[in-house]
Amino acid sequence: MEQTEEAKLLEQLEQQNDADEFSKCIEAIEAIPEQERGYLLTVKLSRAYSNLAVLGDHGAHGTDGEVDGNLIRHAIELLESVRTQGENDPYWNSRMVYSCLMAYRSAAIAYEYAKRWLALAPEDLDAQKLVRDCEEYLEEEKALELDLQERAEIIRQETPDDEKEVICK
Repeated sequence: MEQTEEAKLLEQLEQQNDADEFSKCIEAIEAIPEQERGYLLTVKLSRAYSNLAVLGDHGAHGTDGEVDGNLIRHAIELLESVRTQGENDPYWNSRMVYSCLMAYRSAAIAYEYAKRWLALAPEDLDAQKLVRDCEEYLEEEKALELDLQERAEIIRQETPDDEKEVICK
């Protein structure tokens, strides 16, 4: 693909992304044979799949909290396919953060990518915010885990021994 063609396509993809037309982004990129896409178009394809999985075209899922697990996993697979080129790219790491947050519903994996993104682009305000957000999510997850452990212990202590035998069987 020539540079001018790719530049036009990238501009088109940005416009479609901004218009929440993620399916159109996917169609446009997938019309190019996989071996000709290269690194940047593969990452852009991953972004389109991720956005489609989380938001849906024209915000169809933007408020319902639903995430299409198959699409988000595919987005991660695409990113993994260009890991060697992307590991030191802030943009690749940013896409991994967002995809992992949505795929795993846990900040633990995403946090590692967020820290890497911030290390590669320390002035990036989005990276700074996402690192802080991940840290908050991890604290919340830890507090929830501790709360569940405390509740389980209280139930164990308050359950009579004869009922414990029935529960354990």
